[in-house]
Amino acid sequence: MAAESFSANQFLAFGMDILGVERWEFLKESSVIDRFTNAFGAKPITCAQMWADFIAMSEVDKKSKPKHLFITLRFLYKNDTELDLMSFFKIGSDNTIRKWCWCYVKKIQKLLKGKMLTWEESDDGMIFFMTVDGTHCPIEEPRPFSKIWSSHKFGGDAGLNYEVGLSINKAKLIWLHGPTPPGLHNDLEVSREELLPKLRAYNETNTKELRILADGIYEAEEEMDLISTKNEFDPHDIEEFKDRALSRQEKFNLFLKKWDVLSTLFRHDQGDFLVAHRSCFEAITAICCYQLDNGSYSLFDPYPDPS
Repeated sequence: MAAESFSANQFLAFGMDILGVERWEFLKESSVIDRFTNAFGAKPITCAQMWADFIAMSEVDKKSKPKHLFITLRFLYKNDTELDLMSFFKIGSDNTIRKWCWCYVKKIQKLLKGKMLTWEESDDGMIFFMTVDGTHCPIEEPRPFSKIWSSHKFGGDAGLNYEVGLSINKAKLIWLHGPTPPGLHNDLEVSREELLPKLRAYNETNTKELRILADGIYEAEEEMDLISTKNEFDPHDIEEFKDRALSRQEKFNLFLKKWDVLSTLFRHDQGDFLVAHRSCFEAITAICCYQLDNGSYSLFDPYPDPS
């Protein structure tokens, strides 16, 4: 049975009903949307677009309810416990919360592939086509204890590392790898696992010289044909370009960390904490990609103004 589609305004109405806001239609639109976003992280237009893609992928049916999506968004945005979610949504069963939360995490995760550019789509003739950086997420210390989970970004506390690659010339994600243990390999070593071999093969197959921009931890003489970092010999315009491109990458990473499941302690293992965390990370990354596409998030132009 075909699922019902909903507009952004209908999602806004659903959210206001959950929040108990009466006569919201008479309030200032920007303040209503801010209230919605502060509760669920995503904008109403993002919810409508994801729901439309769920329908296109047959991920929802006539019995599917937007409330189930809201449960997941609240969980991802606030990292609420099951008890918190039961209270917020006035649901009496933790099993119901758990069921719908993880059901829609996986549905949103499936949307990510369709929001990423392929390398062929991002290859527009420019040598520098991607920025890449590692971002760490805090987790509870796995047992048995091992230093491989130790993150220098968290003062030695446990974390997971994800390698994120962003198109320089479009506001699009084009690479994601992880999670990896931050105490086992640094960012350069992680890139040597998959990213750099794939780039070298792509360049050889297509007679290209594509290169990646990255921060200083990626600097290595043997990888100079693939990775460029800031250096003292850069002309001023190249220095400014690299600064802007890398700052743009950092801003995307900050969008990810707006979602508390990635920025606060992760406690939800669902049988395998690595699989569960990756599902959440990819779901949030998909949401951020939607928000970039519809203008809810924005990234500045990496190229300096010639004037």
